[in-house]
Amino acid sequence: MQLIPSMDLLQGRLVRLRHGDRHQATFYDFTPEGWVERLIAAGARRIHLVDLDGAFGGPRQGTFTTFPVRFPQVRFQLGGGLRDRAAIEDVLALGFDAVVGTLAVEQPTALRGLPGDRIVAALDLKGQSIVTRGWQSASACASTDVFEALLALGFDRALVTDVSRDGTLEGPGLEAAAWVAREGFQVQASGGMKDLADLVPLATLPGVVGAISGKALMEGFIPLDDPRTRIALTGGA
Repeated sequence: MQLIPSMDLLQGRLVRLRHGDRHQATFYDFTPEGWVERLIAAGARRIHLVDLDGAFGGPRQGTFTTFPVRFPQVRFQLGGGLRDRAAIEDVLALGFDAVVGTLAVEQPTALRGLPGDRIVAALDLKGQSIVTRGWQSASACASTDVFEALLALGFDRALVTDVSRDGTLEGPGLEAAAWVAREGFQVQASGGMKDLADLVPLATLPGVVGAISGKALMEGFIPLDDPRTRIALTGGA
């Protein structure tokens, strides 16, 4: 089980949204580069980036595109607005793993032939329904049909967000993570992490290999100077 810091970027600034709503945004004063450096010093080995401008249909930001080259000791994964194959190939070429939501759900065959170890399907759930397009739309596709199609194509890595818990510090969505893991995915659980104790129940779920945390790390609920945080960031939780 690995603790994976999440960084949401809007117009080049670090931000956290509550329930994915841009009107419920908290901006942070430290720079994206500075926060990456602090995370690396604390032991981070994987960092999850979200381009919120892209997720909401705007042009891609350039703030973070050099991160894989500048910080080679970290494996970065990037999501937000990767809604066609060309966009995915672009971020793969920059050195990111690609976190793909809407396209993976609505047109999974468009991913055929891409490297399975560098594609993470973003499965954002409200109950047992998948939402897409920056959480603005409910998918018409049945969740189990999406799972089956992705696994058949060789994509078994999934970032599972319980949308109702995102940015709330109310604890992770255990049921959502466990459900997708049972279907055959290696799951990164996202949404609601409030402290290190939340890793304990997640670590007991077969197939759940990571936990995403943004707000809890940035606001100190998970202290970077705690030795247990270093263990979790390096994958030993």
